[in-house]
Amino acid sequence: MEQIGKVGTICPECLKSIEGIKFVEDGKVYIKKECDEHGTFTTLISNDINHYLKMEECFDVDRARVKAPLTNVNKGCPYDCGICPSHKQDTCLAVVEVTDRCDLGCKYCFADSTADASNDPDMDTIRGMFEAVKACSNDPTCVQISGGEPTLRNDLPEIIRLAKEVGISHVELNTNGRRIAREQDYLDLIKEAGVDAIYLGFDGVSDDVYMQRTGKKLFDIKAKVIDRCEKTGIGVVLVPLVAKNYNLHEVGEIIKFASQHVPTVRGVHFQPVFYSGRSPDEMENRTTILELLEAVEAQTNGQLKVDNFTPSLMPTAHCGATCLTLVDDSGFIPLTNVSMGAIKSKSDVANKTKNSIMGRWKGSTPALQPVTKPSCCDLLTKTALSNASKNDETSSCCEKPGNTIPLETIPMESSCCRSGGGWTDFIEMSMNKYLTISTMAFQDVWSYEKERVENCCIHVVTKDGKLIPFCNYNLSNCNGDFLYRSKNDKKNKAIGIEK
Repeated sequence: MEQIGKVGTICPECLKSIEGIKFVEDGKVYIKKECDEHGTFTTLISNDINHYLKMEECFDVDRARVKAPLTNVNKGCPYDCGICPSHKQDTCLAVVEVTDRCDLGCKYCFADSTADASNDPDMDTIRGMFEAVKACSNDPTCVQISGGEPTLRNDLPEIIRLAKEVGISHVELNTNGRRIAREQDYLDLIKEAGVDAIYLGFDGVSDDVYMQRTGKKLFDIKAKVIDRCEKTGIGVVLVPLVAKNYNLHEVGEIIKFASQHVPTVRGVHFQPVFYSGRSPDEMENRTTILELLEAVEAQTNGQLKVDNFTPSLMPTAHCGATCLTLVDDSGFIPLTNVSMGAIKSKSDVANKTKNSIMGRWKGSTPALQPVTKPSCCDLLTKTALSNASKNDETSSCCEKPGNTIPLETIPMESSCCRSGGGWTDFIEMSMNKYLTISTMAFQDVWSYEKERVENCCIHVVTKDGKLIPFCNYNLSNCNGDFLYRSKNDKKNKAIGIEK
């Protein structure tokens, strides 16, 4: 066993703040922590130390703090969320949960949803939640309306319209899609209200997968949602939960399906299972980022390789990975690779992520395309620009093609840049024939690292107008007691957490 670092973490039993270590054994990376009362816990976080370190080498970002912290530092992280002054990162995406209700009883569900409508926040409360985002976060502001299942609210169009009235720049809807598949009129109202993208739960391309999680055949419903969004002009991001012995064997088919539906489908965002809320006890189903990427490489026959995924513009190098690829008749043309290394930028990580969400995940109709002049910095991830002039970090392929990516570095002969189409056609293809493939490794009580939470830019907005890092808000101990979710107030007090 070789120790490679220390980590601030918490006890899976009592949620007490403790110190742990990172160590390497047989080439794999683990976190080991010990609570004086409850003993020692060890968790695998990467199955290859070389990949783990390579991702760190590719990660280099500037940061902007929140505009206005909302709570004070009393007990220290993770107990002062709201956000407190010690938080190191502005909000890139604020999650506003408008209901706890859901019309599915999923085997996996971090939200721990119910059927009780009495907990739904009213419009005044929701306005306050949107206003908290504007008060605490730097512009532009991006909000995900979530739940539960938000489409159970008949007034969802009014909620979306309210977000725009308050000044939220980008509004995406997190949904299982069942009501959208049933009711075209409802989707029309959502679009008219100003929704910018649909964040669609999409665990696979076979009903066998959906039967395991929900007991229902849902694939045709998911396909119908995409068809309706194509006709309506709303962009869709497919969001698969991923677990071994569940759907890891279908990640390649999910990407293939997505590629057949661009530009309506703008991205695939894989979320490896984390153990919080409602989840099975089979911990062996946990999937690391590298295991997911290896499955992608194998199931796309090497068209998308592990090295095409660079660290996401998120809290740390180990929070996620992203590949930006073009799609043509021959398959995928990946534009990112870790071998290109990291470059510095004048733009902080949260601002980059917000612009990425707003630019890449919007709808497929011309009316919903970004109105600003596209540039390499908008269309490609930071690592794809490592060959750009280091003396002019603001240059773009539109303005100074001699100072940016040489054509010969664009992979595959099928690229429009290498087949005579030129930069104009390349930019056009980058806007309309691209697919963002990403993964986000949310933390649970076993894998928790305080550094990642202190830098988190995905924040859940509470009904009383606080912003809490996603991994803290959904954190529960091994007995299912939540740290922050409001409906568990009594349980929280039982474990000594005062809000």
